[in-house]
Amino acid sequence: MNTSETGRERFLSLMAEYDTLDRESNPERAAAILFEAGTLVDRVSEPKKWAAFRSMYARYAETSDPAGAVNAYREALTVWDPVVDRDSWIACHSGIGTLMVNQEPFGPAEIDEAIMHLECAVSDQPFLSSLLAVLFRFRITGDPFENWKKRICYLRHDLQQVSREDEPVKWAITNNEQAIAAGDEPDGDFGAVLEERIRLHQESMEVLDGSHNETWIDTCCYLSECFLFRGGFETKQNLDEAERYARLAFDASAGNISGLLRAKVLLNLAKVLMSPGRELNYGKVQQALELCREAGSLLDPALSPALVASAESFQANALLKLLVKGEPGHGNELVRHAEAALSLLQGAEHLRDRRIILQVAAEGMLVEGNYVSAVSYFKQALNAAAEALAVAGSRAGRMERIWEFRDSSALLGWCLLKLGRKEEALIELERGKARFWLPEGGSCTMQELKSLVPEGGALLFPVFACPEGAVVVVTAVTVDVVWLPAFGRERLMELQRGGLEAEELGGWLRSYSFRNSEHQAWRKAIDAMGEVLYRELWQPLLNVCKSLGVTEGAELVWFPQGGSGLFPMHAAWAADSNGGRRWLLDDWTVRYAPSVRALIPKEKEHVTVSGNALLVSNPGGDLEFSELECLWVEQALSGRIVKVLHGIKAFPEAVLEAVRDAETVHFSTHAVFDLNRPLHSALLLAGGEKLTLECLLPVLALKAPRLVSLSACETGMARVSSTPDEFLGFPAAFLHAGSRTVLATLWPVDDAATAVLSGRFYRELAEKRLTPAGALREAQNWMRRVTVRELMELLRKLKSEPAPAGPLAARIRTTLRLLDPDSCPFAEPYFWAAFTISGRE
Repeated sequence: MNTSETGRERFLSLMAEYDTLDRESNPERAAAILFEAGTLVDRVSEPKKWAAFRSMYARYAETSDPAGAVNAYREALTVWDPVVDRDSWIACHSGIGTLMVNQEPFGPAEIDEAIMHLECAVSDQPFLSSLLAVLFRFRITGDPFENWKKRICYLRHDLQQVSREDEPVKWAITNNEQAIAAGDEPDGDFGAVLEERIRLHQESMEVLDGSHNETWIDTCCYLSECFLFRGGFETKQNLDEAERYARLAFDASAGNISGLLRAKVLLNLAKVLMSPGRELNYGKVQQALELCREAGSLLDPALSPALVASAESFQANALLKLLVKGEPGHGNELVRHAEAALSLLQGAEHLRDRRIILQVAAEGMLVEGNYVSAVSYFKQALNAAAEALAVAGSRAGRMERIWEFRDSSALLGWCLLKLGRKEEALIELERGKARFWLPEGGSCTMQELKSLVPEGGALLFPVFACPEGAVVVVTAVTVDVVWLPAFGRERLMELQRGGLEAEELGGWLRSYSFRNSEHQAWRKAIDAMGEVLYRELWQPLLNVCKSLGVTEGAELVWFPQGGSGLFPMHAAWAADSNGGRRWLLDDWTVRYAPSVRALIPKEKEHVTVSGNALLVSNPGGDLEFSELECLWVEQALSGRIVKVLHGIKAFPEAVLEAVRDAETVHFSTHAVFDLNRPLHSALLLAGGEKLTLECLLPVLALKAPRLVSLSACETGMARVSSTPDEFLGFPAAFLHAGSRTVLATLWPVDDAATAVLSGRFYRELAEKRLTPAGALREAQNWMRRVTVRELMELLRKLKSEPAPAGPLAARIRTTLRLLDPDSCPFAEPYFWAAFTISGRE
């Protein structure tokens, strides 16, 4: 302590006043006394006494001087030992964390610091779990998946502290937060997590037992939101349920509730009325606009900036719907609302919301024909999404962020094409195609892009993001654009799923979904799609290609966009003058590529060139024709070291080990493509074990096979509904890892046809020294024409092979004798068109 008599007397005087002071009713005076008393304590000789006064001051100053309280707690922490002085140490961490939440600025760095302090204290003060859950919900730094796991952990901890019977409202509030968190799982199975969220919210409704309090109203809004986004084949029923819950909340909020909750209810109903799953109803859009205006009138931008921004952005969205449906003149008002929303969402924690609003503004300008402004807004939207992506570390976290890009790059590219900026458009289109696979970002140059043009051929970059479609044609000497007025987004969505706003699933996806129960309809759908694709897309495109000097027989490289990757583009055909068909493959070789950067050789490429081959054959024991398939493949690879993992020997660890040394890898097994979580797509191996893309990627990063054949169902499919720019699937994974070529399939394929086509592919590859794309073209053309007589001769050569291949070949020949020897059993595209080649060759 200060040794002067004056200092000692002053200290004693202050303590006397402090002892008699009603500190709870006069915290400001208590803080002032403790602050001054602390200055009279020698920090060096009596550090803990000094720290005690700083901590006590901070406690009483939390309301009157929160910044000063935080500083005091920080200073005291330099003294307190986390073991010896644990109570004081915990109090400081808890105090700092809780105070920082209510201070400005409270950006990413402040959130991280608050989390650090609160996590130090939460084990001793479990009530802090709820605050930590909120912070991890809005944390944008760090990996999204890790943040989500922490959020879930703290919410569960918080729920355990509340009694469902004694505190039903508090329990329901906490349970609702857990439900919302469950639905936010990064890279989660959207359908499954949404059902879990609905279950939890309905559990809260049961606990509240019809008491129309504010928590019940909130829960109605949550359920409305869930049903709004629920997919499946009952779109109309889900939308009706969403509106029912929204109106229940609306009716209940007409009473004596807070203006803040009433505004939330109004905005929720507005969102339901503008649902993209419904046909546009002008009356409902106008009602939505009125609801948003009423909500805005109930809110103070200074107190509820995010909610006011929602009201403004919803109005911008409603005006965009009117513009899209042909009601002009709303562009300026739309931008005014969008800019108003953006002005309220300045912090980095609002990046995701800003991206959505910028996208709405951009699309509004696009519809109005103001392409210059649209380009500016799209670029800002993409920058916001890229900034959020940059902090995602895990693959699950990156997947979560990738969904947010949607088709922004394609829309930007389309606008640039309209402005005549073709090369810039190409670079932007490419930038949108590989964000997930290339964490370092960047793009390609035009020089790199043109280096990939095949001899005499062309690179084809479709853009189906707008009503008018376009394909950019890149040859060795020029870049040109083919505009397709009748083949844009609406037409593509009609072919893909029955329409942009179809209430029930239709088109290609419906036929695919019912391919087993309506098998003949599925086969007819594949055939019919080929005619549509030739007439509406390939015919005008090929006319331009020929005028640009692209020669028949050359390779055309297709870079899928907008869901066009679902379709067998190479299986297009037109009727000829003789009543027959002229197939695209009769005149052209078609190769696919997920992105330009997937084809550009890496600086340090780890591609196996050993000449060795790995065959993974029938690990499940249920693919009878796999025996023939792998035998034919092995014969075509004669002279090379071939390792065969057959049946129960093909377990994941053995396959991963063998992949490292193989230049060619051929999988003859089942596969499943996960539309919601592409990295969970898997090859099925021995014992039913799955080899997922997520497990394959680390091995491929060390050394990738040059050629990968995925002779299995659905291995060529990609996620297209949420990421129409990004191609996420097996081919992209292997190619971005370093493989040069991937043979994959677009749908579950016929076992016998697969065996025959695979064998022919490798034979064409080995005997004619063709590129893989050329070899597949020859194999598919051969499949269309091969007769029963020719197949029997092919099988006769296997009669001396040991079991099971030899006896199986004999049995098939016996079956074939029942058919017309001159018939072509594999002529339909169902049998051969599923196979695609993606890559550099």
